[in-house]
Amino acid sequence: MAMSGTTHVIDLVDVTLDHPRGGTPLVRAGNLGVPSGDVVLVVGAAGVGTSRLVAAALGECDLAEGRIEVLGRDVSKLRRSSLRLIRRRIGIVPQDLCLLEDRSAQLNVVLPLEIDGVPREASLARANQILGQLGLADEAELPIDQLSAAARQRVAVARAMVRDPELVIADHPTSMQDAAGAELVCTALAIAAARGAACIVFGRDPALLPQA
Repeated sequence: MAMSGTTHVIDLVDVTLDHPRGGTPLVRAGNLGVPSGDVVLVVGAAGVGTSRLVAAALGECDLAEGRIEVLGRDVSKLRRSSLRLIRRRIGIVPQDLCLLEDRSAQLNVVLPLEIDGVPREASLARANQILGQLGLADEAELPIDQLSAAARQRVAVARAMVRDPELVIADHPTSMQDAAGAELVCTALAIAAARGAACIVFGRDPALLPQA
């Protein structure tokens, strides 16, 4: 937790998040603030509600109590158009990756920049740069369905980082990686934080601990 007076990029304030099937809440009275340049690791196994908490941070899932503020805005009170604008400032690595199977690795990573209207040459150059950082230079033009699970996951990490986001939310981003792949992902998180991004990482991989 940052010192009092520090501006947080994301704030969870007294958050209670119900389990979709009832019973014990996934989160009860949770508080967390992450300022620019910090990496916070939330330790938990896959399947314990991290994806639902990510959805709540994006305004896609209602809280039972409390609020989540992203870039100074309570996401539960934003219109869809305002949420879309805020999401352009967030890099998400979802557990299920959400890659487009009919696109290459490069064209998956370039998609956020296409949405932003970045010129094609510049967007491809940026996509190739971040793919290279994640050890995917040789696979950049391959279709997603020809890549290993580990490579696909690193493509999702590259896509999350391509906009130089102010906030990174990564949901078990090393779950499919070997030691070398995990190091590449951790380096990408460290680069983002050094650039000033606030990073929240969900996972229990020991490789993530030095980043937090």
